[in-house]
Amino acid sequence: MIRTLAIRTLLFAAPFAIYGLYYALMRQTRAQNTPATPWSLLFIAGLSLVAASFIFVGLTEGEPTNGVYVPPHEVNGHVVSGHMEKARTP
Repeated sequence: MIRTLAIRTLLFAAPFAIYGLYYALMRQTRAQNTPATPWSLLFIAGLSLVAASFIFVGLTEGEPTNGVYVPPHEVNGHVVSGHMEKARTP
């Protein structure tokens, strides 16, 4: 869970970091006034990357959908979590 949160945080921060590098390079090469920072565009770009990561994970990961779902149950005093079993072919 922490890894997932860290990845999403880095994806959100990536546009800000890239703009920071761009700003630092531009400041070294010319001494003119730079335009105002496009905070809203950077924020939207970060949210778009996070949303794209949710879509990517939703499409590429997860349990297989073919089979039979077995709900959580108790066996000999131990709780067996819910899981998918392969469908039996007749």
